[in-house]
Amino acid sequence: MAAKGWRDFHRRWAQLKPPQRPHSQAVQAYLRALEGKRDHALLLGVTPELADLATQLTALDSSEAMIAHIWPGDTQARRAIRGDWLAMPFGKSRFSAVIGDGSLNVIVYSDYPALFAQLARVLQPSARLALRIFTGPDVCESVAELRDRAFSSQIQSFHGFKWRLAMAMVKENGQPDLPVAQLHACFEREFPDRAALAQVTAWPQEDIDGIDAYAGNEAIYSFPTAHEVIAAIPSSFTNARFLSSGSYELSERCPLLIADFHP
Repeated sequence: MAAKGWRDFHRRWAQLKPPQRPHSQAVQAYLRALEGKRDHALLLGVTPELADLATQLTALDSSEAMIAHIWPGDTQARRAIRGDWLAMPFGKSRFSAVIGDGSLNVIVYSDYPALFAQLARVLQPSARLALRIFTGPDVCESVAELRDRAFSSQIQSFHGFKWRLAMAMVKENGQPDLPVAQLHACFEREFPDRAALAQVTAWPQEDIDGIDAYAGNEAIYSFPTAHEVIAAIPSSFTNARFLSSGSYELSERCPLLIADFHP
C-alpha cells in the first residue's frame, strides 16, 4: 500500500462497496471460521469491518494514512501498528489466528511464500488462518465478453465489474500478477465514453470514476486461481480449503481460505 497512488487511498474508502469491502455475510463467515481461535488475532490491514472479530486484535498496515483515517481507533481490545507484512515486528508464536480481506491480492504472487513464512513465525501452533481472497476462475470470460456483458446490463455493480475485468486481463496475460495501471489503461481503451456506460448500466458516475485511482499507480495486484493459491501454501498450513463467504455479488470468486497452522 506504500506504492505511489495509494497515499490517498483512504480518501475513497467510503466509496468502495462489496465485493471490494467485506459484505456483512462475509463478516459472519469469518466469525464461524474463527470459532475457538479468537484469543489474539492478527489482522493484515486495517479493514474496519474486521476490527472486532477477536478478544484481542492487532492490525498491521504499512500506511500511516490508512491507520489514521480508516482504522476505527485503538481500544483495550484492539490496536493498529505500522509495519511490513514481509518483515513483521512481532516475536514468535504470538497469535491464535490471522485474518485479512483481499490481503493476498495486494502483493505479488511470488511474495506469497515470504508472507506465509512470516505467518509461520508469529502464529501459535494450531492457529487458524482465515483470508478472503479474490480468486480468478479456471474458465474466465475475456475482456471482449465482459465488455459486451456490461453494455447489455448483465453486471450488477462497477465494483464487481472492476474485479472481473482484472481477472479477465490476468487470464489473457497468462500469469497471476497485474499492474493496476494496466487495469486503468484497459478500461480507458475499452470504455472511452463513461457517460454512455453509466447510462446503460445505471452505475453511479462516481463509482466508475474511481478507476482513476489506478492511473499511474505503481502497485501490482495478484488474482490467482484457487489452484494457484493452494500451490503457494507451505505444508505447515494443513487442511487448506475454501469456504463460501456469502451470496453477495461475485461471492463465488471471493471465498475464505481456511487453514490450520501445525509447525
